[in-house]
Amino acid sequence: MYALAFLIGAPSASLTVSLGFAAPGLVVLRSVLTFLVLTTLILVIYEAVRTLAGERSQTLGVRRYWFLGAILLAIPTLYLIRKPAQAVLAVVAEGLARLIPVGNWNSFLTSLYDTLIATLVLVVLIQVVGEIYWFNRRQLERMRQRKAGEIEAGTISTYLHRGLWLLNRAFRTAAIVVLLFFFFPVVFHLFPLTRGMMLSIEAYLERPAASIGQSILNYLPHLGYLIVIAVIGWATLMFLHHTFDAIKTGRLVIRGFQQDWAEPTYDLLRALILLFLLMVSYPHLPGATSEFFKGFSVFVGALLTFGSAGAINNLVSGIVLTYTSAFRAGDMVRIADTMGIVVEKTLLVTRVRTPRNEEVSLPNSAVLSNSITNFTTRAAAGGLGLSVHAGIGYDVDWRTVHALMIDGARKTESILADPSPIVLQSDLGNYAVDYQLIAWTDRPERMVLTNSELRRNVLDCFNAAGVEIMTPSVLSHRDASEPAIPPERMQQAVAPKRIVVDVHDTAREVSHSGTR
Repeated sequence: MYALAFLIGAPSASLTVSLGFAAPGLVVLRSVLTFLVLTTLILVIYEAVRTLAGERSQTLGVRRYWFLGAILLAIPTLYLIRKPAQAVLAVVAEGLARLIPVGNWNSFLTSLYDTLIATLVLVVLIQVVGEIYWFNRRQLERMRQRKAGEIEAGTISTYLHRGLWLLNRAFRTAAIVVLLFFFFPVVFHLFPLTRGMMLSIEAYLERPAASIGQSILNYLPHLGYLIVIAVIGWATLMFLHHTFDAIKTGRLVIRGFQQDWAEPTYDLLRALILLFLLMVSYPHLPGATSEFFKGFSVFVGALLTFGSAGAINNLVSGIVLTYTSAFRAGDMVRIADTMGIVVEKTLLVTRVRTPRNEEVSLPNSAVLSNSITNFTTRAAAGGLGLSVHAGIGYDVDWRTVHALMIDGARKTESILADPSPIVLQSDLGNYAVDYQLIAWTDRPERMVLTNSELRRNVLDCFNAAGVEIMTPSVLSHRDASEPAIPPERMQQAVAPKRIVVDVHDTAREVSHSGTR
């Protein structure tokens, strides 16, 4: 009852008089009208948000555009006929005043008319917010489908897509809240007594609002600097990205600059540019001059200084390894005691997959401080040499050993015919001749399997020819009456010695000349 009179601008004295002579039915009627006035607006806004900005808007299809066009046509029409409408409302208000004498019905109905126009404007803005939200959502969905193979769970692309999706939802909610924040004060200003209430609230909030507004106005030049810095930084990063991508794919060739340097160089330059942009933007950030911001920046700087010494050491080592071209991703290497294929080389760590399918992460500082053997560097040009050592007795002709070892190399898969395998005599030992087979392969990633197969084939060739490998050394008492020289290589027979040791019978002296 009081609410309706408050809305239509009835003075408290006239309200008291009217209440004193009001019949019970009139009180019920006034209460119903009050409830309708207060709830209709809320229900309209709720349905507009749910239908035009929520999930239901997608089921309307083209009809929502017809609805938008109708509202856009109704708003200027209602505004243009406002004067004739006020004359009609004055006649209606005069009749209502005779039936329900509770206040100024003409002012109340005029305010309702203006509220209708304001509500239609709000509905249009809500639909615009909904259209922007659903457009952004469709674009995000297309991006997700287009990069379905690249966006994997747990990757940065997943979190980026999720963040954009949440940001889009937050935009819709914040935009609707801001619209309602401006809509209700405008509506309350339309009614006489609520206008007084709003003026009181505005007077109470005037000083803090003015202070905030003045701060925002004072910050606008700094915001302009930040926008200029961001645009220049974005343009620079895009230029670097396209330039180094062209170098990486071979579309751009710079003499002395290798293709595999493109990606780490871009990452390094991007980090340096971002740090530079942060330094330039720092004085223009909100609150940069406050004591809290200064203390917090000092604290973060101390954390980075004392906590990133190892990371900086690895970073510098990674840069040195990159530009010395010690190895590349896919190379077969031995770093200290770790041998395998390089699967990833970053500015901080190097990851190597061993022949047993183990992935070893080596800090770049440890990689730089150890010797690096690269098996792939010259494999494509001249082949990677694999060696096999074998000790063969002096009674086997070296030519036979050469032929058997080369035959075993030729039977091995992945061994090159050109250059052809060679055999070297590396040592003349006390018990055997040390032979070294060197065979070349262009498949360094299979060197472990090729080494095993090469030894297997050499062993088969020796076994088939009846040649014993004296490695490890075999210690035995041999019959020294015959020389350990291949018979086919002796130019004349050598007289055997007089003493023969028979390990089966008692030792005795045998005279080959017929005398004891």
